[in-house]
Amino acid sequence: MNCIFCKIIKKEIPSKILYEDNDFIVIMDANPDSNGHILIIPIKHYKTFEDLDDLILLKINNLAKKMKDLLVDKLDIEGLTLATNYGINQMVKHYHLHLIPAYKEDLGLEDIDKIYHKIKDI
Repeated sequence: MNCIFCKIIKKEIPSKILYEDNDFIVIMDANPDSNGHILIIPIKHYKTFEDLDDLILLKINNLAKKMKDLLVDKLDIEGLTLATNYGINQMVKHYHLHLIPAYKEDLGLEDIDKIYHKIKDI
């Protein structure tokens, strides 16, 4: 399989990992829409949201809540957009959930390494 997310999960491609367990990996988006833009990716390859079972959906939503709390704590975000692309809008054909932070002031994108270190306390 030539899936970039499967390769990231297998550590064949480096990424900025914020969290991982037996079901999910959470990484920084390589091309963020805002500071702190992250992706929740199931370890198992599901092509679209239609392929997800109810338990995985529940776990994704619970993890999204935890990641929201982390982003609020570390980056002082003011809002959050959760987004899933489908069909021609889905660039990577491995289901993933975008968490895109919103801020009162648009200060522009900071260096992704700087944001990663703020979140991970490195």
